[in-house]
Amino acid sequence: MKFLIRTYLLPVNMIKSILFGFLFIIIYCPLSANQQNHSRIFGNAPEYANNQIIFYKYADRITFLPDSLFILEINENGDFDLTVAVDDITYVFAEYEIYHAYFFLEPNAEYELILPPLEFKTEEHIFNPFFTPEDIHIGIKNMKKTDLNYLINEFDYFYDRYFYLNFLDIIAEGIESSVDTFIYNIKKHFDYADNEYFSAYTKYRYATLKNLATRKEYQHVVVYANYTNDAVRYDNPAYMDLFNTIYDRYFDKYLTTIGGRYLFNFIHFGHSISNIRHLFSRHLELDNLQFKELVILKGINDAFMDNNFAWLPLLLTLDSLHISTDYDIHRDIAQNIADNTLSMKAGTIAPPFELENTSGVFTRLESFRGYYVYLNFANTTSYTSQMEFDFLKRIHEKYKNICKVVTVLTDDNKEQAKEFIRKNNYEWEFLFTEINSPTVSTYTIRAYPTYFLIDPNGTLLLSPAPSPAENFERYLFSIMRR
Repeated sequence: MKFLIRTYLLPVNMIKSILFGFLFIIIYCPLSANQQNHSRIFGNAPEYANNQIIFYKYADRITFLPDSLFILEINENGDFDLTVAVDDITYVFAEYEIYHAYFFLEPNAEYELILPPLEFKTEEHIFNPFFTPEDIHIGIKNMKKTDLNYLINEFDYFYDRYFYLNFLDIIAEGIESSVDTFIYNIKKHFDYADNEYFSAYTKYRYATLKNLATRKEYQHVVVYANYTNDAVRYDNPAYMDLFNTIYDRYFDKYLTTIGGRYLFNFIHFGHSISNIRHLFSRHLELDNLQFKELVILKGINDAFMDNNFAWLPLLLTLDSLHISTDYDIHRDIAQNIADNTLSMKAGTIAPPFELENTSGVFTRLESFRGYYVYLNFANTTSYTSQMEFDFLKRIHEKYKNICKVVTVLTDDNKEQAKEFIRKNNYEWEFLFTEINSPTVSTYTIRAYPTYFLIDPNGTLLLSPAPSPAENFERYLFSIMRR
């Protein structure tokens, strides 16, 4: 749902004019398509033979929505070779099995990748809601000491080691800790490095340590010294990590300040971005308009997760920024926030899907319109899923004329799952998908089983919904009674 993007009806003559201009560009400016920078990615990884690995970039580092960038097609010999269009230094990553594997992709460069040893997810990984992939900086052959990936990889080793070994001391001793000594020594170690991206990366890692050592009491000083007069670095992890830490739940915290009631009124009654910009101009560290708008975007995004601001006024305020901003990237971030907020929220349309059932027939979610749908994602090898199937059987038999139970299974072995269904005489609708499919991703499934309740018009009523063991019937009965 594109809430923020408006569509207008154009006069026929204007449409013809636009089309003519577009054709002129295609016919007379053929070289424009070749002006992109391209980088080559190649290598050999026999363990990964006959696999595809999708690499993403973050659409932005506020919502962290993944945006697919390229696919590594690995042949039967483990070879891969492709070119990728990229105009700026970009953090690219792949979520593959147990790994979050990443590297920094530069324009007009070549990378012979060394993929990490292949380690598959186990059932313990799959059914653990707290599982997080292992971060690993992908190896690159024949790197020089001055290459960006070499610099960041080596810096992160020293930085992370110091951070985790000295975290408690930094908290306890503050500015009397060894932070300044560490910064001095590591700067000296990398004094040969002449890379602007790396310099910014280290600058904000150092600022993170300083912020921690001062117990975050002087964050406005940290911001003024490092952000106010610097370029906004949207895809630099160090820049955005510190930014997200400092401005975490900023609107919520701002409500406790003198200007809090003004911020509340500007959002709830005026949806006015100009008034919010003016309010934040009182803060010297937010003098930079571009940076100030990024703070507002972060504030709105986090406010959707709090209970201090109503959902619709926040969305209208976000729409106001989307219309009025002079920065295209802020327009994109606003759209991402809206999409991310509206996705899977109660009151929005349940994302459609078309999946194969136990008979091999493809079934659409919309085919259940006119009924309540108790949608659940499960796996027959999960003990919890197995336990709750008997509860689902009772709900199906009792309410099947008004509420359809639909189970989406992520089993690797479909035939074994079908045998499990037949043996237990489960007669409601079972559909199949892969554990890393777009449907599972869209519904943001983190644990099995997970439940949703959809109304007869296809709208999410409960997202997520309680399980059968959590007295789902009481919720269903109260909703139908209303």
